[in-house]
Amino acid sequence: MCSLPMARYYIIKDADQKALYIRGDQLLMGDPDADNCYAEKICILPNRDLDRTQLPIFLGIQGGRRCLACVETGEGPALKLEDVSIEDLYKGGEQATRFTFFQRSLGSAFRLEAAARPGWFLCGPAEPQQPVRLAEDTEPSVRTEFYFEQSRCHGPRSFRAL
Repeated sequence: MCSLPMARYYIIKDADQKALYIRGDQLLMGDPDADNCYAEKICILPNRDLDRTQLPIFLGIQGGRRCLACVETGEGPALKLEDVSIEDLYKGGEQATRFTFFQRSLGSAFRLEAAARPGWFLCGPAEPQQPVRLAEDTEPSVRTEFYFEQSRCHGPRSFRAL
């Protein structure tokens, strides 16, 4: 677990209450009650090197030992889990922009925009047990709204900017 006192842990869910979870090297969405999976506790820390009014955050997985990154592929931007410590990123690790997501508020929901690729958002799949991906804002029927539920609480709570 991340040892920094400002680290917060959340379970991130979509509008259908499907939660982010890890299987192998993939970040998937599924129903923990029906899909034989455990909701991943996502560690969130701010990126202090970018404009704080944009609410830049890092998303750490598996206790903050791995982080979600926006990487370039031949087919465009993609999400990848990388073996980098969220604490190192917070303290000023190299190439932090590709690990940064801007938190965009939509009332009680949030969208997560890739800092490395403006206009591309974290997007949940239409079907359960499928990988989370990046999608352009103009793509039809994208599932880009997420809810942050504090992991140590029983009820949903809104994520507050760090």
